[in-house]
Amino acid sequence: MDDSAVMMIKNSSATHVAVTGPMTIARIGEIRDGLLEAFALGQKVQLSLEGVTEVDLTGLQLICSAHRTSIASNLELSISGCQETIAAVAELSGMPRHTGCAQDLEGSCVWKRVA
Repeated sequence: MDDSAVMMIKNSSATHVAVTGPMTIARIGEIRDGLLEAFALGQKVQLSLEGVTEVDLTGLQLICSAHRTSIASNLELSISGCQETIAAVAELSGMPRHTGCAQDLEGSCVWKRVA
């Protein structure tokens, strides 16, 4: 079995990035590099978190960073599979909110959807 934390599939309208296994500090660099590569392709990024087995604060911060990158790049980011594990850690970390960050002018903050 492939040990990779990130699988990327590009089609004509979007780049699908699937994260599997732990989304923790031990693997965050590899996941970050995969996301940056996806954004560099210049089209919508679809981030799939269904395969995430564990998440820590660095994983949550990377999700937030991906959102900020999408705003700065003027590229759409969609996130699927934000399962109970991620939502629970986000809640414990104080991530859910009623309004997004200063960059979130369109109201697309990931953590608003978890709240």
